[in-house]
Amino acid sequence: MALRDLAYIHNDFPYLVFYPGGKKNKGVRSIPNKVRKESLSRIHTIIERLVRERTSEEVAALQQFLQLEGQSLLPVLLDKEGELYHSGLVKPEVFLYKAFDSEHGIPIHKEYLFETKISMMSNEQLEKQLQSLIQQYMYCASIHQTSRVEWIRALEKRFEHHPLVQFAHTKREELQAVERMNRSNLLSQLKYPEDLSYWRHRVEIVMRPFRSIPTDWLWSEGDACEHEKEMYVYSGQEELELHCEICDYSVFMKDDALRLEEEFDIEKAKKRIHTIERQFNEIAEKNEGVLDKIKRLDAIQQKSSHYEQEWKEIQSLLGKIQALPKHKENQPTSKWIDLFQAIEAMDLPEVEHPSPLVWPSYVELPNVSMLKRVEEWEELLNQDVSNELNHLKMELVSYLEGNAMTREEEFTKVNKQTFYWGEVEQVLQFVHDTSGVYPAHTITQVLVGKATNKIRTEQLDKAIQFGAMEDWQEKDAMKALKSLEKQGFLKKLQKGFALTDQAVPYIEETP
Repeated sequence: MALRDLAYIHNDFPYLVFYPGGKKNKGVRSIPNKVRKESLSRIHTIIERLVRERTSEEVAALQQFLQLEGQSLLPVLLDKEGELYHSGLVKPEVFLYKAFDSEHGIPIHKEYLFETKISMMSNEQLEKQLQSLIQQYMYCASIHQTSRVEWIRALEKRFEHHPLVQFAHTKREELQAVERMNRSNLLSQLKYPEDLSYWRHRVEIVMRPFRSIPTDWLWSEGDACEHEKEMYVYSGQEELELHCEICDYSVFMKDDALRLEEEFDIEKAKKRIHTIERQFNEIAEKNEGVLDKIKRLDAIQQKSSHYEQEWKEIQSLLGKIQALPKHKENQPTSKWIDLFQAIEAMDLPEVEHPSPLVWPSYVELPNVSMLKRVEEWEELLNQDVSNELNHLKMELVSYLEGNAMTREEEFTKVNKQTFYWGEVEQVLQFVHDTSGVYPAHTITQVLVGKATNKIRTEQLDKAIQFGAMEDWQEKDAMKALKSLEKQGFLKKLQKGFALTDQAVPYIEETP
């Protein structure tokens, strides 16, 4: 519903439109004489004069914004007695992009009120106030000509064209390399720590402009972040704010220029970035030994990739050994396992970048001690690798066979009750077949063979696992389930249990 449908027009004040405020105040029927003779006459006289200073196009835009007709231009807020609500003057944001419900009226927003009394203002003060207010209404009228959604999109695009953002995109690789390198564990291996300390100190200063913008904004593929945003209008400052609540970040537009929450000297920022890049490159030149070892690690990685199939077979055996319910003897260890696990865990750039800052920043080593093992690993890879890996596989297979458990073997004890491996397998199989369907107490009743009415109705007494632990008490069977959970074979669900990855090798898939 438009403002005019809830408002009241008085013939003595054609430039004013009176409206009620608040849910309990939905109509204006008259204006008390006292109010009419004093404040309203002063307001109307000034507005009449100010309107003559505006073009017909400006007046038409203002009336279109407020959806008013005739000469009406300025909304005035009245209370339920028909008196001015404070000064009666409100900021135009109240009406921007709004439609009103006749049942709920026009809400009163304290932040948009001018809480002054007209009677206490001089004519000069009042005219200055009204002149500013008409300008605010004109500003909102110009904003209203474009939808909120279009404004949000336009502000996002303008953000992308801010000088700092544009520069960041041209130097994206270097800026991100600085951040990665500043956190890299490689720094601990570089010589001349005083140079590094100074460089890291300068990084905190140089990167501040770019860190002041959230990552989701600065490095987004589109314009700003992808989250839903709100736009706020500040008519007094003639400024728009685009705000992302998730990122807790805003940008502002005034006089057709977008500004960030914090502005910086762009030229100074450019020079500083070039300087810290040059400074790190000078540090890198003094640390050729470390960079050479990284290149040799890359060669080791390339050479080890020729034995990918053998390593996958060894990994599979290691996984099975890890899943063994019990380890009866020490697991075989090998330098080959250390080598391949380390190689697998590290991440090296595929192509060496010409910048000594950029390419080391992509290097990710789980442990910098790997640099000290380069010579050792190079010597290992100069051996008959296939034969060595085959020998390791045989050791692992032998260990796996020697540690396999029989059904009659004791897995653990629960309340002095022996929990045999065969019983464990039955528990795991039943949980697998009914995962998340039955609560824990139903599972234990099936396992101990308690044929309740519910179990017969569900035909659980026909399950192969029914009575698998028939010599157990129900409370001890429950403890057995908890024991398997504690040892990593079961995980608790909202209803019952499910298998963990550790338990999967010990179940049979039903066709």
